Amino acid sequence: MAVDTAVQHRRAPAVVALACTAQFVDVVGVTVLIVALPMIQHDLGLGDATLSWVAGIYALAFGGFLVPGGRAADLAGRRATFMLGSVLVAAGSLLCALAGNGAVLLAGRAGQGLGAAVSVPAALAILLDAVPPGPRRNRALGLWTMAGAAGGASGFVIGGLITQAAGWRWLFAAIGPVALLAAVVTPLVVRPDPKRTRPAGDRLDLPGVVLSTATVVLVILGFTRAQDHGFIDPFALVPLALAPLAGFAFVVAQRRARAPLVPAVVWSARPFRLGTAVAVVLTATTSGANVLGSLFLQHGLGLSAAASGTGFLLFSASVVVASTTAAAVIRRLGLPGAMTAGLAVIAAAMAVESAGVWHRSLPVFLTGLTLSGLGLGVASVASTTCATADTAGTTAGLVGGLLNAAAQIGTALGIAVLLAIAAPTSTAAYLAAAGAALAAGIVVRLTAAAAVP
Repeated sequence: MAVDTAVQHRRAPAVVALACTAQFVDVVGVTVLIVALPMIQHDLGLGDATLSWVAGIYALAFGGFLVPGGRAADLAGRRATFMLGSVLVAAGSLLCALAGNGAVLLAGRAGQGLGAAVSVPAALAILLDAVPPGPRRNRALGLWTMAGAAGGASGFVIGGLITQAAGWRWLFAAIGPVALLAAVVTPLVVRPDPKRTRPAGDRLDLPGVVLSTATVVLVILGFTRAQDHGFIDPFALVPLALAPLAGFAFVVAQRRARAPLVPAVVWSARPFRLGTAVAVVLTATTSGANVLGSLFLQHGLGLSAAASGTGFLLFSASVVVASTTAAAVIRRLGLPGAMTAGLAVIAAAMAVESAGVWHRSLPVFLTGLTLSGLGLGVASVASTTCATADTAGTTAGLVGGLLNAAAQIGTALGIAVLLAIAAPTSTAAYLAAAGAALAAGIVVRLTAAAAVP
């Protein structure tokens, strides 16, 4: 046992690096295509409806299958599941790179999203297995958060550079080998999953998989549609009306299932509920505020899309910096204190951003954006640490899937709601509405911060 522990400690840095690489690649997959969409539409002759699905199907597949993907990692083994997910990402990327029409491209993007949904929870579970609770794990989760922030920011930059230099197909030709290399390297750095005694009949709950996936997909689909067409659009209203029904059916089915997809022990853990709730608040408010901020920079100040994206590198850089120092903040303030502090800093940042929007001041707005990234970096690491604090070895993958699914739902919710508040009908009306929407974000963050004991 002592030998196994020593080997595990020696391998921990490599395991953390592998997990963070997977996190980076899978987050990049969400944003890397956005800049290339006009060129893809021209080359493949896609209609607007098909192009919209190309842009959104990755997020639907990723968010929809995170929960069953996490549970599959617990039941089938984290190492094997991570390798499978990485291979799916690589195969989907290859399909996209070779796509000659919209249908093939859609299939490839869906394959990428499914692979990410399988690999991300497994990667987080592998990280938690490799690094014991305490300051070292807090630092590892800080690196995990940093990888996600770096992936989200660099996706636009990488997408633009590669598309301009070599064409959009090379976006996927670059992602595929990285994902495949991760699968090849995994057996060399990740130890085999320990044999665990599983109760008889403990297998993947298929009705739970169908209902949980339907619930998450309907929520993300409805809010994503509402971002562009408003909440009165039938294709937004119908999914949002069906989502609670699917969620209720899921809860009922879980209570009756012999081996539920989400065991009661997970829901009953207060740290998990608190950390997940804070994660939803963080993604809902920061994602929506950042979309409003991007519109402000382009509509309000007349900046180009490239200049606007460069401004948001400050936000991502701030998240990276704060993520690397979050372990020290958690050690000093504790998990509730770190989450409260992070939320309070973001709330203050929203006040600064609101002032920047109202007065059309780029320096003031960028100051608020930087503060927002600092608060998000600390609060994200603290919320992930809190949600996984009491995670048993048999449910680490599931918790990772639930945590990431909650973040995806929060992102879709926040963007749709804040865009509905601040529709840019005219520059003057937009500036007033955007300022009000950002101010509303202050209330949300302060309320959430006050709710953390």
